[in-house]
Amino acid sequence: MARLKYGILGPVLGKIANLVGYLRLGQPILRSKPKKPKKKKVRSDAQKAVNLRFKLVKSFISVIGEFIHEGYRLDVAKSDRIPENGASSYLLNEAVTGDYPNYEIDYSKVLVSRGRLQKPSNPTVKLEGNTLKFYWDVDPNWGYELNRDQVMVLAYLPTNGTADYSLSGARRKEGYEELKVGIVRQDQYDLKKDDFIEVYIAFVSDNRKRISDSVYLGSVAV
Repeated sequence: MARLKYGILGPVLGKIANLVGYLRLGQPILRSKPKKPKKKKVRSDAQKAVNLRFKLVKSFISVIGEFIHEGYRLDVAKSDRIPENGASSYLLNEAVTGDYPNYEIDYSKVLVSRGRLQKPSNPTVKLEGNTLKFYWDVDPNWGYELNRDQVMVLAYLPTNGTADYSLSGARRKEGYEELKVGIVRQDQYDLKKDDFIEVYIAFVSDNRKRISDSVYLGSVAV
């Protein structure tokens, strides 16, 4: 008695279209031909420019991610974007300056929060030792809810890409807040006299459902 082990036509040996047939340890094998490696595409200067701008913004956002998440959470609430992506889009369009490959962030154009809540009134800041002291005007005619808003403050040091911040500080009615800034420890980071801290302030409502645009308070000399 005979058996047709590989069928009446036998096993497939050799190439058929994009298939290759062969025997391995007595067993017929059929596989697709390996694809030729694609040539590595050379990116254009325009593509490199986009990537470089994106990398610059992402590097900044990654340091203050928690603040950005809170600051843009309400701004993107009605879209399918996450807060970090909303912030990236804004900063890429509004705050990145220069020409390829010399891009930099214009910190005066940065918003670390976006919203329609009333912004701080005439805010100022000064550095004493390792403490930033924030001040803003208080209006006795403010209502209960406005008085209950909490301040959000941020200090970013471009020299070494570090930051300190507070997401829920003093009430708006207090008119004053302090922020300890470990980033200005000169023994740790070897800062120079011409190093500056980029400082921002904003308010968030007591129920966290409303937030203001941030206000840039300028570059504070270390």
